[in-house]
Amino acid sequence: MKKSQFVMIVDDDRDWAESVADLFQAYGYEVEIVGDGRQAVERAQHADFDMVFMDVDMPVMNGVDSCVQIRKSNPDARIMMMSGVNRSAIDPALDAGALGLLEKPLGFERMLEAAESAA
Repeated sequence: MKKSQFVMIVDDDRDWAESVADLFQAYGYEVEIVGDGRQAVERAQHADFDMVFMDVDMPVMNGVDSCVQIRKSNPDARIMMMSGVNRSAIDPALDAGALGLLEKPLGFERMLEAAESAA
C-alpha cells in the first residue's frame, strides 16, 4: 500500500479550500488548509508536504512571495500556483521553481493530476 500523500492548500477562500480538501481526502490524501502566504511559509518549515497548491492573490503575504520563501528554505518543495491573473504576475514564483500555474476557475481533476505527479 502506498504512503498517503500530504497536500497543503493555501487559499483565502476557505469554503473553496474545504471543498477541495474533502475531495482530496476522499482519494486518500492527508490535507492541511491555510488561509494566507505567511501561514504557508510557517507550516512548510514544520511539515513535509508532498504538494502545495498556492493561490496567488491573498492577504498578509501573496502566493508568489510565499512560494519564493518556501523554495528558499526547501528547494525541493513542489508548489503549484493557482490564479485567474495574468501569467506574467507569477514569473517570480516560476523562477523560484514553482511547477506551473493552474488557472482559475479550475477543476479538481487538474489538481488531482498535479498531486499524483508528485508521487
